[in-house]
Order: sequence, then structure tokens, then C-alpha cells
Amino acid sequence: MTTTTPEAPAPSPVPERTVSAVSPRAFDSLSADPVKRAAYRLDPYAREGLDLFRSPSERAWLYTTTFVVLKPDAIAGRRCGLVLDILEEEGWVPFAAEPFRFDPVLTREIWRYQFNAASRQRIAVVDHLLGSGPSLLVLLHDTRRGDGLPASVRLTAAKGAADPQAAHARDLRSRFGRVNGLFNFVHTADEPADLVRELRLLSYRTGTAWLRTALSQAPSAGRGACPARALAAELEADVPAHDLDATASVRRLTSRTDAWGTLAREHPSPDAVRQWLSALDTHPLPPGSARWDVLAVLTDWIDCNEPGVEPLVATVSATDWRNDT
Repeated sequence: MTTTTPEAPAPSPVPERTVSAVSPRAFDSLSADPVKRAAYRLDPYAREGLDLFRSPSERAWLYTTTFVVLKPDAIAGRRCGLVLDILEEEGWVPFAAEPFRFDPVLTREIWRYQFNAASRQRIAVVDHLLGSGPSLLVLLHDTRRGDGLPASVRLTAAKGAADPQAAHARDLRSRFGRVNGLFNFVHTADEPADLVRELRLLSYRTGTAWLRTALSQAPSAGRGACPARALAAELEADVPAHDLDATASVRRLTSRTDAWGTLAREHPSPDAVRQWLSALDTHPLPPGSARWDVLAVLTDWIDCNEPGVEPLVATVSATDWRNDT
């Protein structure tokens, strides 16, 4: 007798898995870069940020509004008033502001798509710089969108390159008195997609109540209507003013009796940047003005970028936007 083995049941079809993300077209109107559009629809902060801007008026807000972050070096270097003056002069009117603090995680997430090109030296220094004190997030209403560019794109174009060697005299960073690649005082969102993503990230520090209020209010032109200047003055009152000059900083540090004083006396030139960077791992930065002395030296001496390495997502230009529309 022949015994037959029953056939195994056919496996149930595996349902096609879909990527849990927003619509493939969600960022089409918010970025001129197809690489960024694809990345941001899978990025948790960008996806969550879209929930803050659902209505047509809120989406329109993303074109008329941008932000500037006044970093700790702007506060120590007393550039806050100058930055706000120049921005207003060029048509970006401050209308809301909130202080916050960077930490290493926030820094890496804000620059998630650019930090791959950062040198080890820059990574070693940036947390000490951005963690030196509070920063100020300022919302700006663009009153001069004559060419139709989003406010964030117009500001990115006017701001100029982060690298001082690529700077022009009329770049905003040059007019702010930028010192080097890290002492450049400000951070801004490149385009509306970055505005969505970064405001969501920053809202983890500031909360969303103030932002929702800003979304519903009509920006008021003119000084005194925005708390940015008063808040900047309060932050500056808690931080000693500093010239951010590397040469003067080395000279001041030579009078100290700690490890930083020894470094300044024995290794007073950029050739010794590795010794100074090694000291970051073994010695706490000194308090007060001496902390900024050390940061002034390090930011002046380090190489900021890895040679030949491009960021995962490049900065979008005004030309990209004009060609995309």
C-alpha cells in the first residue's frame, strides 16, 4: 500500500509592507532638493513638524517667516544687537523669541545631514562652544519677498558661506563680524522644509505654546514689538563680554596657573592644536572669560571640515528654488 504524504498548506501571502512615512509629495513645495524631499519624509522630526503646520495659513507662514538662532558666541561677543539691527535693515523683522540651550544630542540632530562632513576637531570643540550658555531663537517676518523666494531661502542666500575663506564683504555673516568658521554667531534654516524640521526639534527645548501663539499673531513691525532685544540683554548680563580674539586669548591664558596656562606658555601656536584638543578630554574648561579664551584659541586653530567629504544633504540655493519653480 502506498502512503501519500499530505501536501503542506501553501504559505499565506505576506502583505506588502508600506513605509510608515508621510506622503511622497509632502515636501515637494517645501524644498527644492529632491534628495532632501526623500530624506525628510522618513525623518521623524520633519514628519512631526508637519503636524504644526496643517492649515493653509500655517503653510503660507512657512514662506513669509524664518528664524535666526543667536548662539552663545553672539552673546559673549555682544553681537546680538548688531545682528538684529542688520536683519531689520534688510527686511527681516523679529516678532517672537525664546531662549533655549543646546546639548550634544540637539546639536547632532539639527545638523544630522551635515555633520558627516565635520572634522573630528570640529566635533571635539562644538559641544563646548554651543554648551557654553543659552542661545536665543528669534522668529523673523520677511517684509521684502519681492522675488517670491521663501523668507528662509532669501536669508540663507544673504547670510553667505560658513567658511570665512568663501565669504564676501556684503554677506550678512561678514557684516556681523564673523571671526572664524565656528564663531559665526548665527544659525538659520536653509528653506521651508528645514524650518518645519528644526522648529519641531527646537520645540523640545522651548515648548510649542509660544510657537502656536506666533503662528496666529500678525507680526508687528518696528522695534519694541518683539522681546528679542530685551531677552538678549538679559542673557548678555549673565555672560562676561569677550573679544573672541585668539592671539589676545593666548596672552591672557599665560597668566593662569592651571593646565590651560601651561599650554598657553609652552604651546602658543596653531602647530600645537592637538595638544590643546587633548586637554579637552582631561581638563575642564575654566570658568568665566577664560573659558572663552580657550574656545577662541581652539576655534581659530582647528580645521572644521573633512577634506573631500560632502554633506549628506547640501545647502539649497536661491538658484535651486528659481529653477525648481
